[in-house]
Amino acid sequence: MKKGIGFVISAAVLFAASVLTAQDADLNTAAAWNNKAVTEADGALLVKTIRDAKGLRGVQMVGPKFTVDLTKKYTLKLSAKAVNPQGKDTSYVFAGFNVFDKNGRQIGSLNANVMAGTLTEVAADAEKGSKTITVKDASKFKTGKVIVGNAKEDLSDLPNYNFIGDVKAVEQKGDVWEVTLARPITKPLKAGTAIREHSRGGFIYTAGAKHVGADWTIMQGKITGQKLGAWTWSVWPAGTASAQVLILANWATPKDLDTEIKDITLTVE
Repeated sequence: MKKGIGFVISAAVLFAASVLTAQDADLNTAAAWNNKAVTEADGALLVKTIRDAKGLRGVQMVGPKFTVDLTKKYTLKLSAKAVNPQGKDTSYVFAGFNVFDKNGRQIGSLNANVMAGTLTEVAADAEKGSKTITVKDASKFKTGKVIVGNAKEDLSDLPNYNFIGDVKAVEQKGDVWEVTLARPITKPLKAGTAIREHSRGGFIYTAGAKHVGADWTIMQGKITGQKLGAWTWSVWPAGTASAQVLILANWATPKDLDTEIKDITLTVE
């Protein structure tokens, strides 16, 4: 999957719509996306590029929330193009889903994407504010990953929201391992607590990620079922109960390009 695509979405957008069935969602109207950057023009959605407070370009669009039936196959399809690109300029477009559990909590890669072989236990108590924790076995830990607590060997804890910290460094010290975190822990951590590494990532881009130019480009993909511990574009993550169609337009590209999107369909079979 693509690296470096942020997983940030506002609470106002997450809960703006009630839960529908996938078939009820009309995604080819500006009203469906609850985003002032999205309007309708010439039979398509016109997405005006914007910059955030840091000057980064891109528009994040999310549709109405719908209930997911894990036994069904969902096909997301759309067409996209850049508006008046110059030379080889393109709009980088991602299309897929934003996912929620049965309690309406957003499921991200860090909640569900398990790093195999990293289940272990805390070896010694760590006080609130500590930036290092001692664990029994971190031989398969990797820097840049995250640690979650109250982990289960059978993965029944997924999606896991017990975030402990991001791993900055790992060092073996005798019979135990010292793990340095990017930030101090926010609450005490007891010896014997089961922990595991997970990986951060973007959204679930079922219909793919493409650089689109002046010509209409079709984006399409299917998703079905569920797989514990995985974060892929074709299978729902553990705990999925509902979702929103999500599109990122002109994402993290150097030019201020507008994007047109049309023929958005979400079919269920």
